[in-house]
Amino acid sequence: MPNWCSTAYAIEGDANELQSLYELMKNLQERKEPSVPNGFGTAWLGCLVDALGEDWEKVFCRGSWYDLEFNGQALTFSTETAWSPCNETLDAVCKKYPSLNYLYRSEEPGMALYYTNDEEGRYFADRFCVEVCTSEEEYYTEYFTDLQSVYEWLEKICDMQIQSQQDVDAIVKRWQKEHADAYCHIHEYQIPD
Repeated sequence: MPNWCSTAYAIEGDANELQSLYELMKNLQERKEPSVPNGFGTAWLGCLVDALGEDWEKVFCRGSWYDLEFNGQALTFSTETAWSPCNETLDAVCKKYPSLNYLYRSEEPGMALYYTNDEEGRYFADRFCVEVCTSEEEYYTEYFTDLQSVYEWLEKICDMQIQSQQDVDAIVKRWQKEHADAYCHIHEYQIPD
């Protein structure tokens, strides 16, 4: 069984091409039966690859999309895929619709993989994902644009000053004396080459 990767996409470009892609994806997901037999349903990425005229067996498309929206400027949706984002599928979209380009933010917590190609933060401004389990077994997941905001938020949870990763490590050590599974993971989104 794979680790599941959640990815949010924003696609920009020519309004007519965006509208065409939106209608294609909307029609595929609203079908009673998938256009290509699969185990993911009508919103399987392989159905989209097939509808684009590509061979779904040659494009990594193991997963499906959800929360499809078009606001006239950008087409947004999220995917749940095996192990990594299915950017090959989005590359096939851009091949069919040459004016389009995509930005994404991807999380695969099982392997601690956090990626975004949105360098400017136009759609995905957050640069840090923080996962916490305190000594009282309180669980939090929060997102931040900068490390200073992470530390300020942690100060409120810990009721003590935090200015560095060493301070975070010291708090976790203290928590683990009361609850061995306590943690604080600060994940920074990487920008792929």
